[in-house]
Amino acid sequence: MDIVSALLLSLSVSLSAVKNILIKSFSGFSIKNREFFGIQATIFGAGSIALLFVNIFDFKGVSLFTFLLALLYGAVLLCAQWFYTIALTNGKTAVCTTIYSFGFILPTLSGTIAWQESISVFGVIGILMVFPVLIISGLGSKKSSFDSGSRKYIIPLIIALLCSGGLGIIQKVQQKSEFADQKSTFILIAFVFAFVTSMLFFLLMKRGKKRITGKNFGFSAIMGVIFSICNLLNTYLAGKLDSAIIFPALNIGAIVMSVILGLIIYREKLTKRDILIMLLGVSAIVLVNF
Repeated sequence: MDIVSALLLSLSVSLSAVKNILIKSFSGFSIKNREFFGIQATIFGAGSIALLFVNIFDFKGVSLFTFLLALLYGAVLLCAQWFYTIALTNGKTAVCTTIYSFGFILPTLSGTIAWQESISVFGVIGILMVFPVLIISGLGSKKSSFDSGSRKYIIPLIIALLCSGGLGIIQKVQQKSEFADQKSTFILIAFVFAFVTSMLFFLLMKRGKKRITGKNFGFSAIMGVIFSICNLLNTYLAGKLDSAIIFPALNIGAIVMSVILGLIIYREKLTKRDILIMLLGVSAIVLVNF
């Protein structure tokens, strides 16, 4: 790995951790109400503006392939963001970021199958370790450390996990294509699609009890810019590094930093079960990286 890729990887990890912490500030907004989608529209709107500025300096044209793939990416991006928001605002940072990080399995396997990227025996063991972690996180006890009703976090979290893996695969496809240099436009189209879709839901859904504050808008806008940069960086890195390197590195770094920030900012207390889930998850990612 060259020094530039290493620095960009570190930047992406740091920004991802900050993004996770910002998402937790949106607790209380239900996906059944328009305010939830107002937050999401602000995120994708701010991200679109940031990407528009990037395109001013990095526009390489837009092919039909790029446009159609971007729409698919935008749809998967929406699902990943919506369901991860639901999960992370209900569950603990350590558990949610660990489970969400398992999305790396899909692009890692696709890299082995489609692009002949190698994976070791340790990597296979690491992938198999994911399943007991998912089972442990889904069981819990009646004296759960989560608030009442927040046990529902596991279903949206698994959906977000699958979508996250789908994003990695699409990024790889885009970077392996002849239109790889159109990556900034690719991400822009995806964000605009996500913004328009979120706005439509915002206009169609009913109002909830909790209103969006100026602080919510501010955090949403900041997160949108961070989110867009992360997507751009990860798409670039997906074309430079093997799947078995980039995705584990991104995820293990995001887990550690997110947990540290969660402990400091939200005063989260980790149970033995939470620590076990995190350690097993990190171990699985490390093994895949061998």
